[in-house]
Amino acid sequence: DINAGVMRMVGVTMGSVLALGLLSSVLISALITIPLFRLAHGMSQMAVLKTANDEGGSLLSSRSGFLEVSICESSFLALERGLKAFVRYVPRDVVKMMLTGSMEVGSAMVRRMVSIMFADIA
Repeated sequence: DINAGVMRMVGVTMGSVLALGLLSSVLISALITIPLFRLAHGMSQMAVLKTANDEGGSLLSSRSGFLEVSICESSFLALERGLKAFVRYVPRDVVKMMLTGSMEVGSAMVRRMVSIMFADIA
């Protein structure tokens, strides 16, 4: 019967379209969530001052192709670079206390007059 053949063909086509749509949505979801998980892991590592290395590496291993995720990654990398630079001048333990909130920033500030001499001794 021709109608049964057409109905079977329509059913197979609809099933194929549905399966393809489901597969593509899973793929797109993975392409978005995997970089976000990496970003979240990097942030949690940065919160306790664990970095990939202090010479210039990063906690993020790759970049996302999605604009919004890429913007978040760029901001994270800028924050990571700034924190690494800050840790070079302030003791790690002090920075850790500031990040965990156990030390209020500015609570121990004292205004003083200082003299600084810059010299280039060759």
